[in-house]
Amino acid sequence: MKDSKKFSENCLTVADKRRNISSHYLPLVFIVALVWLIPASFRNSIKSAFAYVQVPIYTVSTQLENLHSAFLKGIISKKDLVTFCKNLMHENIALQLKIATSAENIFDISKSEQDYRIGNFMAKPARVIRRDIASWTNELIVDVGTNHGVAEGMGVISQNYAIGRIKSAHAKTSIVELISSPQFRMVVHARGDITRSPIVFSGNGHNFFNQATGIATNIPREIVSNGEPMNLVTSELSGVFPKNISVGLIKSPGEHGNSFFSSNVALNNDLLSKLYQVAILINLRD
Repeated sequence: MKDSKKFSENCLTVADKRRNISSHYLPLVFIVALVWLIPASFRNSIKSAFAYVQVPIYTVSTQLENLHSAFLKGIISKKDLVTFCKNLMHENIALQLKIATSAENIFDISKSEQDYRIGNFMAKPARVIRRDIASWTNELIVDVGTNHGVAEGMGVISQNYAIGRIKSAHAKTSIVELISSPQFRMVVHARGDITRSPIVFSGNGHNFFNQATGIATNIPREIVSNGEPMNLVTSELSGVFPKNISVGLIKSPGEHGNSFFSSNVALNNDLLSKLYQVAILINLRD
């Protein structure tokens, strides 16, 4: 009787195990069957798509592994390793700026993959390396200078926004005066204004808790369209920016009795407060 009971229990245990195995492997069998039923052409398309995505990832990964291996073996120096990483970072900045810049501008790939053209300007990517808390809203320091063709007065952009100009240039670094600085002034236009009437823009300063603003003066009343917001863009007359780079927004021009009036300009506060990468504009006509 005991042997019969023990045999019955063993049979139940084996049955339970078989059911558990079936429940675990059933989804796998279903997936295999599904893959087998998918047309061969569709499977090849999926395979090609994965390969297309993986190729650049594997390429960069292999390059970094080889570089790391060479560094450990003493084949390359620490200086070469730092230079490689810095060039890789600048190339990434250039690609991001190309994507962000408006389609209105014309791009020409230059001899250096890290530089590109916007109209008559060569854009030189740069990284923000220092920003003092006392002058956070007025200026910052980037990692390119006279050794890279940068000079005082050149325009600076980021994500298709004018964000400042070169205040002073040194051998390997430059100081950028931000567009929000009270000392910043330049000529701008209203986007869509066929008369291209010159408007004077000045920085108005801002802090961490307020919206960055500027002041626009000499605005012709006739270009105001029913109080609709007015986008200000750069003018080629400035000599340091190509045309149609965004500057800021006049949210409510309103009604004014005079032929010319002034108004506050809302700037891209989020961009100005969190700048990590920019592009210096080198005028190719100079």
